Amino acid sequence: MCIRDRVSTQSTWGFFLMEKITPKMLAVIKNGFTALDTNKDGILKKDEIMAYCKSIHNPITDEQYTSYMGDIVQMTFEEMVVQDKPFMQGLIMMEAADKDKDGKITLSEFKGFVNSMEDGVPEEALAFAFNMFDTDHDGKIDLAECIKASGPHQQDLGAHIN
Repeated sequence: MCIRDRVSTQSTWGFFLMEKITPKMLAVIKNGFTALDTNKDGILKKDEIMAYCKSIHNPITDEQYTSYMGDIVQMTFEEMVVQDKPFMQGLIMMEAADKDKDGKITLSEFKGFVNSMEDGVPEEALAFAFNMFDTDHDGKIDLAECIKASGPHQQDLGAHIN
């Protein structure tokens, strides 16, 4: 069974409620995982995740990591996708979208990120989704907002994207 078939259609990896994870989306997720896997062993470890958070000016504590990930200290790409953790989705979104690596996603970066996974998303839908993700309305999406955007309320965005 391929990894796309193992991911639930209810998975929040379907960032914008696409019917299922598309090959383009899977490629974006895989590229994000590969970028975070700094030692390139195919296993993403807690220290790599924490180092990434620090590098984008969003350091997290051990306690925060545990609250997000429980007792998971390492995972393969397939395990990451199947586990459906909003924290990991937020990290992947940040890694894939934040082109200048400043720890913030601008509207332009967000549009590029979405368009890398789904063709033909209307400008007004992109702007609406960006504003939903940007909960503090500072014109940028930070890591905390990426994590929130990947959580259960994410379904509210789907009606405006499709």
